Amino acid sequence: MAVSKEQWEEIEKQLSGSWGRVELVCDGYKINAAIVNVSPLKLGIAVYVDGVTLGEWIFNEEKSEIPLKFHQEKKRFAFKGKYRDWLLKASKNRVWTKEERAKYAADAARTHSHWLPYWTNPTSFCRHIRKTCTSIELVKIGY
Repeated sequence: MAVSKEQWEEIEKQLSGSWGRVELVCDGYKINAAIVNVSPLKLGIAVYVDGVTLGEWIFNEEKSEIPLKFHQEKKRFAFKGKYRDWLLKASKNRVWTKEERAKYAADAARTHSHWLPYWTNPTSFCRHIRKTCTSIELVKIGY
């Protein structure tokens, strides 16, 4: 049974409060989403897949489907902004070949990704779940 629009609104409302909890079954995985402290003064929606969150999912080197479906991707630049600016400026000012200039520009834009097992916005969590999962069932709200 698919989740209706009213149920999605109720899920978002539940995950906007201080002690919200939701249990879903998405593509055969049991998903528990609960409001927890993600840092000393910050609340977030922790996502537990089949009751656990594994550390190996953070960097997802094996390209597991679980972090891609349920966790939030964060991209970071490999270099600080000051160094990226210097690389781009140097590639334009110096007499370099087109290939060298492209190499330094690629270095300046290089990023790495990691997947956080929590979300800070219930709307983005629900949108991501709807986009990545084919079958979604609501089990419990606010248990």
